[in-house]
Amino acid sequence: MKYSAFFISILIFLTPLNTYAQDCYDAYSSADDAYTYARRGYNSDNLDDLQYYARKAKNSAEEAMSAAEDCYCDDAYSSADDAYTYAKRAYRETDFDSAQYQIRRAKNAADEAMSNADDCGT
Repeated sequence: MKYSAFFISILIFLTPLNTYAQDCYDAYSSADDAYTYARRGYNSDNLDDLQYYARKAKNSAEEAMSAAEDCYCDDAYSSADDAYTYAKRAYRETDFDSAQYQIRRAKNAADEAMSNADDCGT
């Protein structure tokens, strides 16, 4: 009986940690999506396609920000916020070369967000 209570208390204690780890996995996954979309945008050969992928990268970066906030991973949040900002700039840009520059920055920031989320415990 003593052992059952002990194991139950351990399980209750570890449940929130598992929840945070899952949230950091979600931050990693969303940052990975942002990276993939930014890479596709960077490899696009016209502004319309680049902007399409920039919008998708922006939305995924925003999801990564939310998940990073949920698991208290400040570094992943900051990098995802950078990816969001750069993808948003790429989406609004009217010059292809300038948009490509911004989407490359979004790709790099999303990659950094993935690394930071991994460090926080995916």
